[in-house]
Amino acid sequence: MGLMQTQALLARLFTDARLRRAFFESPVATAMDFGLGADEAQTLAGLDRREVSDFARSLLGKRALDARKALPATARALGKDFDALLFDAIDGPPGPQRHRGDAASLTALLAARAGEPPWVGDLARYEMVFVDAARPGAYFRMCRFDWPVEEIARRLMGGGRVDAVPRRCVGLWARVPGGRLWWRVFVAPQRA
Repeated sequence: MGLMQTQALLARLFTDARLRRAFFESPVATAMDFGLGADEAQTLAGLDRREVSDFARSLLGKRALDARKALPATARALGKDFDALLFDAIDGPPGPQRHRGDAASLTALLAARAGEPPWVGDLARYEMVFVDAARPGAYFRMCRFDWPVEEIARRLMGGGRVDAVPRRCVGLWARVPGGRLWWRVFVAPQRA
């Protein structure tokens, strides 16, 4: 019985910063709250805080690398702020479909708050559609954007400078089962 609780506690210690803090403030009590017996809890109380933190950081680094692959233009736009924002968005253990879940959590965070650059929330939502569309089966999606996201993504990935002005866009993505993904972003004419 203790093995499952031990494995569950270790998994949470490596992925949940709040639980890690609570554990190192009161290791035996936290382990016993997790269902471990007094002897098992005492054994885990000997864990080295620095080693656990180092391993947790390495796991976060792997998650950040995977999120960068899912949202490459967003990662370029955010630069060094990408990891910190991702870690704000994914506090806690990874869920099922971790790669997609982490990218979706960051996208939701960026879409919900005013950020810099101002179009980064729209850009993340644009890239997230492709992440979702990568799953097998039929797919249809329509999204409205306030910025010319396709042009912004193209410039970022080409290493160019982005001087975008707000322009309404509508993106359509579609795929029949077994077919290729088709997409198009329609940009509203620029006002004179």
